[in-house]
Amino acid sequence: MTMEQLPPKGVKREQAILELGKAEANGELLLQLVNMEKGKCKTAAQKALAQLEYAPAAPLWAKLVKGKWMGSHIMADACSDCVSEQIAPAILKTLSRLLDEGDTKPLEIEQLNFCLHLMMGKASLKMLEVYRFLAENAQRLARLKRAPVYPDDDCTSWWITDGLRIWDATPREKEKIPAVVLTASLIRNPDERLQALADELNERCGGSWLIPVFMKAILTQPKEQVYETYSPLLGTPKASYLLNALGLLDYRSYPEDWAFERSGPDGLRALIFWGDYSYGTYDTRFTIERYVELDERWLFALAKDPEGKKPAVTWQTYNRGGVLYGSYDEMLISLLPRKVENPELRRALRDYFRIRSEKVSVEESITVYKDAAERFGGE
Repeated sequence: MTMEQLPPKGVKREQAILELGKAEANGELLLQLVNMEKGKCKTAAQKALAQLEYAPAAPLWAKLVKGKWMGSHIMADACSDCVSEQIAPAILKTLSRLLDEGDTKPLEIEQLNFCLHLMMGKASLKMLEVYRFLAENAQRLARLKRAPVYPDDDCTSWWITDGLRIWDATPREKEKIPAVVLTASLIRNPDERLQALADELNERCGGSWLIPVFMKAILTQPKEQVYETYSPLLGTPKASYLLNALGLLDYRSYPEDWAFERSGPDGLRALIFWGDYSYGTYDTRFTIERYVELDERWLFALAKDPEGKKPAVTWQTYNRGGVLYGSYDEMLISLLPRKVENPELRRALRDYFRIRSEKVSVEESITVYKDAAERFGGE
C-alpha cells in the first residue's frame, strides 16, 4: 500500500494504518506516517511500526520510553527486538530506582506497572536481563509497600494489571509477580528465548518460576505429555504454582441460544487482560488469548476431595463480576465448557460442586456455585 491508497481520514484511515504493521515491508511508510500524522492516526502508525523489526525507528522507541506512561500505550503489545533492545535499559534503570526507593518508603505502583506492562512478550537479550534482575530481586519486590492511590486505601491489595490483582498482598504472593509477568509474556509470544529463560530461572531459583514453565508446557507440548509430567505435583507444595498457571486459562463457551456477536470460537484459551487505566488520564488495556488444549484427566483430578481444604489460587485472570477472589473453585469452573459432554465427568463435577456449595459460605452476589448448579445440577 502507498500513502495515496490510504483512506483520507477518520476510523477507516486509522484501521488501515494499523494493518500496515503486519508486513515488514511497510516500515519506511509507517515511519513517514509517524512523522506526518496527528492524533489517533499518529498513535496507530506508532503501534503498527512497533510490530516491525525496522532499525531506523530505534530512536523513536528510546524517546518514547522516557516520556509519558513510558510509551506503554504504544509499545506494550509489541514483541519486536527493535523495540525491546531500545527500551530494556530504561526499564532496568527504572526498576532499580523503584526498588531502591521502596526500601525506605511506600512505592508509587503506577510506575512499576508501566515497566511490567512493557516487558510483555519481548525476548531480546537486554530484556532477558531485566527478567534476571527481577528474579534476583524478588525478595525485595515482595517486601515493597505501596502508597495509597485513593482516599481510605488500606494498601492491602496489589495488582499487575487491571485484570490481574490480589486482595491480600502478602510477601509470598508479591514474590510471584516476576514469574507471572514471564508467564503472560509466553502467552503473548512463546518465543524460544522466553521458553529457555523460564527453564533457566526455574532451575536456578525454583519456587514460583514453575508457573511459566508449566504454562510453556501447556502452550507447546502434547496435552497427554503435560498431564503425565505435571499432575504428580498435585497434592504437593508445588501444586499451588500449577494452580496459578491454570488460573490464567478460561473456557469460552456461549449459550446455545446466544444471538449476539461472538468475540471468538468456543474453546479453552490462555487469557490475559493486560495494561491498566486511570480515569480521564490514560487507558493502556488490551487482551491477549491463545487457544490451548488440556487433558480431561486434569478435570477429574481437580474435582476430587470436595470436603478438603483448597489452596488459594492468586493471580487469576478475572473477566466477570461476582467472583470468589482467590478461589480454587472459581479456577476450576473457568476451565469447563458450558456443556460437559462426558457423563462421568459431569457426575463428578455435579457431586463436587454440590458438596462445595454446602461447605463454603459466600455472599449472595458470589455466583460460583450458582453457575455450577445451573451447568451440572441435572442429569
